[in-house]
Amino acid sequence: MDMSVIIDPIVKLFIAILIGFVSVKAGYLSADMRNVLSKIIIKVTLPLMIITSLLSKNLSGDTTLNAAVAAVSAVVVMTVLYFLGLGTANLFRLKEPTKTLHAVLSGSGNVGFFGYPVALAVFGTEGLFYAVIYGMVNDVIFWTVGVYLINRSGGSLVGRQALKKLVNPNTVALLIGIPLLFFGVKLPPVLNDAFTGIGSCTTYISMLFIGMTLATIDIKSIYKRVSMIAPALIKMVIVPVLVSMLFVHFGLNPVTIGAVVLEIAMPAQTVASIVAMEAGSDEKYAAEYIFFSTLLSLLTLPLIYYIMERIMA
Repeated sequence: MDMSVIIDPIVKLFIAILIGFVSVKAGYLSADMRNVLSKIIIKVTLPLMIITSLLSKNLSGDTTLNAAVAAVSAVVVMTVLYFLGLGTANLFRLKEPTKTLHAVLSGSGNVGFFGYPVALAVFGTEGLFYAVIYGMVNDVIFWTVGVYLINRSGGSLVGRQALKKLVNPNTVALLIGIPLLFFGVKLPPVLNDAFTGIGSCTTYISMLFIGMTLATIDIKSIYKRVSMIAPALIKMVIVPVLVSMLFVHFGLNPVTIGAVVLEIAMPAQTVASIVAMEAGSDEKYAAEYIFFSTLLSLLTLPLIYYIMERIMA
């Protein structure tokens, strides 16, 4: 396989991060503009991207079992990674709200921008379907449980107030999109094109946000964050390899194995930094973690693909 299929999307993200970083450092943009960007992403572009992504897929009865494997894998893997993240947070004595944020980042991956293009390029439309199933569950868990935990640990919301955060534009988008997907409902072409165009802005605006946030911190400090290394390697190398071996042992479809394992191996959820800022949590730590895991993925994703090929041979 041409490794540029995996590396190119990562490089594009780093270019966007660099533009955001330089724009603030050069005084062209103010770091305070992050507040506006976060609201545009959370309330406008991301909900539209979720809906159009869901409605662009077609379900088939022939793929039910493998789709169930992808969905269950997302639940199990994210749960295990979250508790492993709590373990490493305790090991390195992280305090709230960084502790909970660290655990959420450890479990939730950037399956949309990275995962979907890679799955399509490597495994075709069948692989993309299973990647989307995994991604749907990933997003549901992040935008419900993840958002609740980040808000609660941030201290700005507690109890029922934090629960109210479960009702946000993105969970609403999921509640609308998932039933429409199962009933095979499609948007009118003009509306779909408009929603798709606006939603496609999400990834690069998120990267600009991360770059602008990184401009407010000492980047050298990222490489002193030993607490990030262990959970990143667990999520992006150890767990994907173990899942590959388990799936091969049970004789699952190679396309299902490849698509799901690549989704598991994706770097941290990029919008977590924005959610952290909105929740009064440690958005700088989130930006550092996302930057570090994304940089690390330049090495780990090609490595995981190589190991998968050897395991399935």
